[in-house]
Amino acid sequence: MNICVGGELDGQKIEREGRLLKASEIDPSFETQYYKQIFNRDNVNYQFWLPIGSDLHDMSNKVLEILRFPKN
Repeated sequence: MNICVGGELDGQKIEREGRLLKASEIDPSFETQYYKQIFNRDNVNYQFWLPIGSDLHDMSNKVLEILRFPKN
């Protein structure tokens, strides 16, 4: 999925190699830095970008909401 959860890029799909993403690469005025986190649901891996320093529990709850109700 490669969806950003939180920060300035919240909700945007960013296809990028690597484990780190600086929002300033998308827009120089942005400051959030993201790391790629992989979540497994029903034996399918989903990749999300989460803000560095964010609470993993809160971010996991947001990701689970996205996985429960995918937006097409």
